[in-house]
Amino acid sequence: MPYKISGTKSATARIMILKESDWSIESNTVVSGSGSYSVEDLESGNKLAFSRAEDGEIIGFGNVLGEYYSIVQTGDKWIEVAPSLQFGLGRRIYELTVLNNKIYGGVYGEGSLLEWNGSDAWVEVAPYLSENRVYSVAVFNDKIYGGTYPSGKLYEWNGSNAWVEVAPKFDAEQTIYSLAVFNDKLYGGTSPNGNLLEWNGSNAWVQAAPKFGSEQNIYSLAVFNDKLYGGTGLNGNLLEWNGSDAWAEKAPLLDTEIRILSLTVYNNKLYGGTETGGRLYEWNGSNAWVEVAPQFSTETGIYSLAVFDDKIYGGTYSGGKLLEWNGSNVWVEKAPLLDTETGIFSMTVFNGKLYGGTYPNAELYEWGY
Repeated sequence: MPYKISGTKSATARIMILKESDWSIESNTVVSGSGSYSVEDLESGNKLAFSRAEDGEIIGFGNVLGEYYSIVQTGDKWIEVAPSLQFGLGRRIYELTVLNNKIYGGVYGEGSLLEWNGSDAWVEVAPYLSENRVYSVAVFNDKIYGGTYPSGKLYEWNGSNAWVEVAPKFDAEQTIYSLAVFNDKLYGGTSPNGNLLEWNGSNAWVQAAPKFGSEQNIYSLAVFNDKLYGGTGLNGNLLEWNGSDAWAEKAPLLDTEIRILSLTVYNNKLYGGTETGGRLYEWNGSNAWVEVAPQFSTETGIYSLAVFDDKIYGGTYSGGKLLEWNGSNVWVEKAPLLDTETGIFSMTVFNGKLYGGTYPNAELYEWGY
């Protein structure tokens, strides 16, 4: 039967296919324009396939069996779309969000709120705070809120040029690591005592759940099946809020992954990105984590998770990679380190593209897909 190699591309490209058996050229075709393409009527067997764009960039695949194999000409790399505002090293975009068709990022190390100009730069729309780390950002009732360190405060952006404090420190809590909207209320996950706090809508945090066991940090929050879940450290637990006054454990520590840094929902299941081994966990729906992707190379943490184009993607540290889950048992690298940005600490989907917020220079990346 005839075989084909097919896929999508963003521009005109020459697609060359060599037969591995004798290295003869089986096909050498220029395919114009963007969109879907296929190179058909190929023989069976292993191939070496190249796709060369007009700008000279080459994507190559070796040992390819030419049956419905896809060359993705559209990129598979990070593209810098907003460089550092020269805050200094150690700054990171810990959270990205979208409001009114714009991307915003909260800056760890400055307490600033940045707005992307849509092309090539960040614009500071709320300057430095004494609370110099904005760990979490969320949109609630068409406004942007930020959770901070070292006093665990909640700030509301005034929509133009400043943060406004709307909840001071609660007890001994120092950090609002995560924010989530649930049942038309805003919640924060804390450190060092792993509280769940509920904002009263005007001027204060109210405790919704105290510390569970020895868990110190609620690194991530997610809404799943009309319940609120938290990913923890020290012991990589998954906690479920009972809706009134307590956390309940739904998945204990698995292996040595002591932190659940990120959570996302995909195909009606809940997933967690871990540290210290950068794994992907799937919750079994009752009482345990199940590993569905082990560590990729030397990546130690999945700091961000996003669902894009019906797939799960993970942003890593310490190699600044973008990983795609294959849907069963492994991570696949889709974008390597760009320049010196070793961490993708946040991700968001905007206008049909995937974006990442970086460390150590607080840049914005777009995935060239």
